[in-house]
Amino acid sequence: MMRIKLGITGGIGSGKSYVANLLKQQGIPVYNTDMEARRLMESSDEIRRNLISLCGEQAYLPDGSLNRKLVSSWLFSSPLHRQRVNDFVHPVVKDDFLQWVDVQTGTLVAMECAILFESGFDRLVDEVLLVRAPEEVSLRRVMQRDEITEVQVRARMAAQMSDVERCRRVHYIINNDGNTDVEDSLRKVLREISIEQLSED
Repeated sequence: MMRIKLGITGGIGSGKSYVANLLKQQGIPVYNTDMEARRLMESSDEIRRNLISLCGEQAYLPDGSLNRKLVSSWLFSSPLHRQRVNDFVHPVVKDDFLQWVDVQTGTLVAMECAILFESGFDRLVDEVLLVRAPEEVSLRRVMQRDEITEVQVRARMAAQMSDVERCRRVHYIINNDGNTDVEDSLRKVLREISIEQLSED
């Protein structure tokens, strides 16, 4: 069966999770890479071994769960640290996603991933949808959502790929600026995907 894999990406505070939830409401399954990576960091023996070799036994709490505070602190202390962890986490997430796709029904599935291009996960999908918002709108959203300072949010933004670069590499764009009808924009994207799929069939 022909199945389209749609990647959903966007900067912090862009509203990509909102769009992903709209898809779920329509019965379209969505694989959230952040959530699944956290799950796999606890369930995968391969990741567990590698993480302990980097951070020590204290990477996991006595009950076997991930010591999120310690691991996050280690991860964000250096770009090299993040890269070393990504090098063994991303392949496991990739395999998990492909296995997940195989058991889905229907002609469209989606992957929500903030670092779709940086991780190379864009190569796992057929189409890419960018959700974007003006910087000040995203900034305000994240400050309210995470209860963190403007400086902290801007630091996270600075570490991400720019929307200018993302725009060059995606198939569809939805503006989530607070004024645009996001649901209508998404309907148009899904309609285009369906038309493309019919033409290929």
